[in-house]
Amino acid sequence: MTKKLTYSPLTSRTLTLRKPLGSHKQSNDYKGRIYTLKGTPFEIGYAMGQSLGARLEVNIERYVQARVSLGDTLNVAAWRSGALPWLRALPARFLEEFEGLAQGAKLPLPRLAEWAYLEVLLAGGCSGAIITWPTSGQTAPHAWVARNNDIFAPGMWGYVTIREIPGRIPSISFGLEGDVFTPTGINQDKLWLHYNYLPAWDTPLTDRPHLPAYAFMVEALETCRTLQELEALLRRIQRDDGMLLFAVEGKTNAYALYECGCTDFYKREPTQGWLVGTNHYCIHPQAPPPRSAGPRSTVSRYKQMGSLIEARVSQGGDAPPVKALIQILADPAIEAREGDIVTTYANVACPSTGELWYTFGGYPAASCGNWQKLAWPW
Repeated sequence: MTKKLTYSPLTSRTLTLRKPLGSHKQSNDYKGRIYTLKGTPFEIGYAMGQSLGARLEVNIERYVQARVSLGDTLNVAAWRSGALPWLRALPARFLEEFEGLAQGAKLPLPRLAEWAYLEVLLAGGCSGAIITWPTSGQTAPHAWVARNNDIFAPGMWGYVTIREIPGRIPSISFGLEGDVFTPTGINQDKLWLHYNYLPAWDTPLTDRPHLPAYAFMVEALETCRTLQELEALLRRIQRDDGMLLFAVEGKTNAYALYECGCTDFYKREPTQGWLVGTNHYCIHPQAPPPRSAGPRSTVSRYKQMGSLIEARVSQGGDAPPVKALIQILADPAIEAREGDIVTTYANVACPSTGELWYTFGGYPAASCGNWQKLAWPW
């Protein structure tokens, strides 16, 4: 069973779902990693904050220290002074959840702003693929997704949050415990979205709205049902940085990759029954070229994943490709295994059928993590 953290004014002060400090070490307790929350953004944030209690500050401090330990330059003064104004400039849907989270956990709002704002200063390296897989009988082939998220602080990822907000599409997000944002998710209408970092070649226009990629993800999951609606949102809301967006429309099995700068995007559609993406542009004419083609660079990971996906598809067979896709994600030439940046979590999913696999505990995640199947909640 998952924890039902439904806030109401009559019960918010009596919730007793707090886990003890340090429970993040219980890597095999997958049920304790799934949160189901219903209500307004503030109510959802309050319930999550009250459940986490003092552990949220512990999580934030661990995350900040892991970021600082990377050794690259972090302008601490600019980070701290810019965090709260940045948070207050976000749409009300996000600000309200942060305000609820702060009140529920009894933490200052500026502290949560610092946690979220830190992501603006980061770049990561990820690998992903979408393939069309044959099925038995008369049903149409299904699209499957394979995804590695490579970033720092591996022991802090591998959580699932299910949100149901009135007037918005219910959604599932994968990522950090208590996080308002996400790089990976799917909604009740079976639109799957995840993104890989891309270096932007442009900057947002000041007269149009823009969001960080991980906030754009939540907005898209909660408001889009189709690829067409997603493309309309990409035209309406700019991004603060580059983004390679993987999108699968589960109800039709249509899919595409979107190479996004801050102001525009280019759509890659499948021509061979599959698509692969890492951290460089393939079709955008203005994008900067990859910097390196060395081991585990974006170019080398792209070539290896494409080769393995193509070989697997050519083998045929209609059995679900879960095992094969996990093996591809765990390939030594694809998975991030050394240094401060490792594969922190991985996913394999079939949006059409609602089959969702994710990892927690054990790193690098694809080869050493615990793979768990998440029950479709709707």
